[in-house]
Amino acid sequence: MRPARKTILLGAAVVLLATAFAMAGPLSGIGQEASPEIDLTGPVRASSCLQCHESLGESRSPGLTFDHETHLPPACNACHIRPAHEAGITYSPPMSTCFACHGLVHGVQGLVATGSCDYCHTPEFELRPAWHVETWAEEPHAGASLRGGTNGCILCHDPRQDCDACHAELAIDTPRAPPIYVSSIPTPERRPPVTVDPTGAVTMGQCFFCHPVIDREWPDLIFTHDTHLMRDYRCETCHESFPHGVGEVEIPTMISCYRCHGLLHAAQGEVAGEECLLCHPPAFELIPADHTPAFIAEEHAGPARDDMPQCTMCHASTLCSECHRGERELADGTLSLQVIPDDHQQAEWIVDHGGIYLGGMGACSVCHTSESCQRCHFTPMPHSTTWLADHTANGYPRDDCKVCHQDRASCQECHHGDVRDLELVAENCVDCHPVMATEPATDIKEMGFAEHAVHFGVEESIGRPYVCDDCHVGFTVARVRDFGTHNFATQAHDLRICYDCHGALDSSNIEIAPWPGSQLCRRCHADLNI
Repeated sequence: MRPARKTILLGAAVVLLATAFAMAGPLSGIGQEASPEIDLTGPVRASSCLQCHESLGESRSPGLTFDHETHLPPACNACHIRPAHEAGITYSPPMSTCFACHGLVHGVQGLVATGSCDYCHTPEFELRPAWHVETWAEEPHAGASLRGGTNGCILCHDPRQDCDACHAELAIDTPRAPPIYVSSIPTPERRPPVTVDPTGAVTMGQCFFCHPVIDREWPDLIFTHDTHLMRDYRCETCHESFPHGVGEVEIPTMISCYRCHGLLHAAQGEVAGEECLLCHPPAFELIPADHTPAFIAEEHAGPARDDMPQCTMCHASTLCSECHRGERELADGTLSLQVIPDDHQQAEWIVDHGGIYLGGMGACSVCHTSESCQRCHFTPMPHSTTWLADHTANGYPRDDCKVCHQDRASCQECHHGDVRDLELVAENCVDCHPVMATEPATDIKEMGFAEHAVHFGVEESIGRPYVCDDCHVGFTVARVRDFGTHNFATQAHDLRICYDCHGALDSSNIEIAPWPGSQLCRRCHADLNI
């Protein structure tokens, strides 16, 4: 097939070229600040494409030589008259759109862009279409040439040489073929707007326009969205950000899966299984490449210390504890060495370890199981998943609670929930806290009980008993209201709130409460020499 030789009427050329440039913005939006919202059904713009594509350079279509950079002056929608991606299909402009410029002679300016086949197609590209079968010169091509609309045959064929000359030679009674190829830009179909905001919460509606089937086969993963959608999980539960980044697809990390997989949800049991083969095919290599003999022997200490959740996705505490407690037999028949952290050998460790455990800072489960905790604590530790429902009925000693729960705010919100509106008087407290009946209250050794009990009699001086909200914001020993600054103190024993009354004068210049200054401290701390 010969390269096409096309002539296009000047009038049509001016209209087409003017239309293409009229649709253009400044370099099609390149270099401008892109709006975060993508209009999927609106005019195609570079700013929308660049949200996912790192560059809009050369075409990846085999057999085609194309670069977006050389086509920047016209607007993207001069060629892309419909969204480039929809329903799992990537739509490229048809060849007829290219001839709005290629082969166009624009007055004295000459040829706008060449119409030569080898300019856009690589040498290995087969120019003859597959539907041009061996008998194409006979009857089949007649139907194609008589179809309504623009005669697409003239994209490649010179009508005088390839059509009229042959028809005259064969004495076929047909009208002459159109001498020109008149290209036209189709009017884009008007459609309801469909927009995606990559900065907003991820929803299924953001995916379906481009992906009617959102699952794909992964070589090392067994996963379907359907299983998770049937449980009514929100997409944003796993996809914390828009899945398509610039030049990449962001998928949830494995550690995010463990928010459900392996999770025990109280009496409802396991939310989702944590067996490896539930999510990975049998041929998948479960042992990471970096788990070399040297890593297992020594080098794992740093990664385990820095990112313990990553390790516990696969490793149970027993795997670590057998070795760290010196109980595992090594390859040479000896036992592993016992590993005792330095801070465990300090005197204050017994007092401090509960708070460290609750703060998730100690990686305690590497060595310790619930059984090891119960060597000292009567209460099962870590607590079972049914703890909140069962712990009051099991009669666990309160002293056990104090080991970890120094600030028992979460406990108090429940345990004091039914008395939060009661007055601070003895009859409302001593049934649960008999020590608060001690006289004088300053002899009570527990600070919290003493501080409350000494205020049982304030009604005599201020005309009403105290209630919790007079001093506290919620039931916690660590947040108290400072009426002078209207801020909340965060120390467990902050005297500023005390001196709002003790030693302060009212509007009549009368002392609100006795024991100003250090006198208040000496009521309980007589041995501090203050």
